[in-house]
Amino acid sequence: METDIPLFVDPYALHISSQDWLRECGNAVVEYFQILLESIRQDDKRLALQLLDNFHEPNETHLGFSSGRPSGRGWGPSKARELYEILRGSAAVRSGDLKDLDEYEMFIPGIGPDMVSDLATNIIKGELLTYTEEQCFLLGVSVEKVNSGRYWDGAARNFVSRYADLPICEGNPVILVPKSAVRVRLVPNHDHFYSRFVLDYLEAELINANDSLVTVLRNGKKKVYKSDLRERYSLSREELYQFSKQHPEILKKYKATLPDKSKPISDRDIEWVQKYPRDSEVPSLGSQLDEIRPGAADAGKYHSEILGILSAVFYPSLAHPKKEQPVDDGRKRIDINFDNLADSGFFSHIVNQHRILAPYVAVECKNYSEDPENPELDQLRGRFSRKRGNFGLLVCRAIDNHDLMLKRCKDVVNNSEGVIIVLEDVDIKEMVSLKKSKGDGGVSDFMQSKLNEILM
Repeated sequence: METDIPLFVDPYALHISSQDWLRECGNAVVEYFQILLESIRQDDKRLALQLLDNFHEPNETHLGFSSGRPSGRGWGPSKARELYEILRGSAAVRSGDLKDLDEYEMFIPGIGPDMVSDLATNIIKGELLTYTEEQCFLLGVSVEKVNSGRYWDGAARNFVSRYADLPICEGNPVILVPKSAVRVRLVPNHDHFYSRFVLDYLEAELINANDSLVTVLRNGKKKVYKSDLRERYSLSREELYQFSKQHPEILKKYKATLPDKSKPISDRDIEWVQKYPRDSEVPSLGSQLDEIRPGAADAGKYHSEILGILSAVFYPSLAHPKKEQPVDDGRKRIDINFDNLADSGFFSHIVNQHRILAPYVAVECKNYSEDPENPELDQLRGRFSRKRGNFGLLVCRAIDNHDLMLKRCKDVVNNSEGVIIVLEDVDIKEMVSLKKSKGDGGVSDFMQSKLNEILM
């Protein structure tokens, strides 16, 4: 907490996220900048400065390049005017071609990843406040009611503020940011576009023209060294924009590679960029289950322990867990409800290969000393719906009669009522071990084997 972590809120990651609320955050960023850029193109300086004056450096998130304690520096009128002049002087902005904030770093001089991240954070701050309140409730973090500061309200098309329940560290509020929203570097990146696509194109052109920069290697292959290309074609960001206008196929080719580069970062990625990295492995998680006694007295402890373990084991496929999630107008509650963000592995396969509706994954925790029976499966099945999906996990301590439990799970499938996989403590511990030894692939294969037992 004494410094910032060099991670950045990436508008592109928001925009393409499979998580509904993050994608809505991305849409809010797009909508805001459409209003801002239109005001600049219409020479409405008053509106443009009004939209920019409310920004500040969001030190509450502790993200960015600061090497010491977050300083609380505000943007202020001078910073707003500086950014206004940068945008107003940009050919990319004036042309109307630039629509998304994620392209600012690529084509506008003077705008780096830190500024893009700050801008995006200010726009989605309202959503991050709600997220922080949810996570603090989920994890039992103490909070205080404080003024949130200004943030963008898309519906009102204005900056607003409210009182929020936030954690306080040494007198300063803290705002939490989901791991799936941040990256070590912005995905659309001017240097990567320039180095890997623009220079590759120019090299091919020079080789075709048999230019003086071309070197013939011993094997007869022709090559142009990148250092020579950089010296001759030292393109500014404005020149990169002009190049993309002249060669839209190269920009299109580059953008086609971005989704694969925007995968959620791992816990290890996050730790490696910190000043004092911590151990992010999960091997000790399962051992804590043995200290929890079956029965009603420790049901809350078991519930919380399973939430923590599954959050670690299934990330990044499952994220944004909610505890005691109310459904059906509050008449029912789901012990744990995860958003399904998977684009590969088991939680993607159940949707794309097995055709099981699963935008969310419901989890029910039973700290029983005996086997769960039909009423417990019926309870979880009753949480299924067309909006929430038809897939869930029933987690319990141990199963004595495995054959009977498997028959009950098959009955759910055969009656076209969805799919329920039952996991006991031994399964949880096995997945923790697989996460460490074989990574996400090991966990995915294990879950697939559990599903196959039911479907075959």
